[in-house]
Amino acid sequence: MTKTNDAVTVVIPVHNAADRLDRVSSWRLALEKLNRGSELLVVDDGSTDGTAEKLAAKEPRARVLRHDARRGFGACLRTALAEAKNPLFFYTALDYPYAPHDLRPFFERIDLRDEILGKQPDLISGCRTGVPTPLLPRAVSLAWRGFWRVFAGMPVQPPAPWHGWGEFWYGAGVSWVFGVPLADVNSCFKLYRTAFLKRFPIQSDGDFVHAELVAKATFLTSIMDEQPLSAKPDPVPPLGDTAADRRRLFRHPEFCFPPAPQQPPVADAPGSPEPAPQPAT
Repeated sequence: MTKTNDAVTVVIPVHNAADRLDRVSSWRLALEKLNRGSELLVVDDGSTDGTAEKLAAKEPRARVLRHDARRGFGACLRTALAEAKNPLFFYTALDYPYAPHDLRPFFERIDLRDEILGKQPDLISGCRTGVPTPLLPRAVSLAWRGFWRVFAGMPVQPPAPWHGWGEFWYGAGVSWVFGVPLADVNSCFKLYRTAFLKRFPIQSDGDFVHAELVAKATFLTSIMDEQPLSAKPDPVPPLGDTAADRRRLFRHPEFCFPPAPQQPPVADAPGSPEPAPQPAT
């Protein structure tokens, strides 16, 4: 494996986060310790508590992009992607205690090249761990794995980390309908190749963007991996409304940008001199 040390753009969407700006400082300090170039983009998604102003005073090295009104996590990623300058694009959030030091092994993993396909990953996603699994899903999982082991002789992988019933049913739905293979698709701890994200439009405005990007990576046969994050006992934050974005993606998925409209030829202005005739040869 050859380390590329590609520079990374770190994106943090925020909304009314004036009381959590210390977490932004943690990310800035973590980036300074990396042996690679970096830029920190904070997208203020229509905050009304002075988040942008306080952040600019507290973290002048962070570049703040602003929305006049709240538009959603997906819209924030669109805004940041248009401004990203580096080959790698990482995004996270402040509503869960993600650990900045978990990012370092992601860089090592995205540099690996598949021995068969000869390609490197386009996506490395973090999987949150540490929440204990309730008795009922543990018992069902044990019975299911035992059945396949005893009657079919086939070992079954242990279940994914538990994130609550809502996340369980949501993950099952996007897995069956959109082909999303990740155990924690909604984790806001993802590292992408910027060139890959710029291949297609981001259609989701809200939280469905996490599933959309992974689903499109699956459709485009990208290599991806999921890495466990530091165990945290904190509950997983709830998702916003994803219904409208799910319908849009299911009915009209877009995998490339529409061609630019051709400009009609400009007619000569009235009274303009006619071109001089060319001499005969």
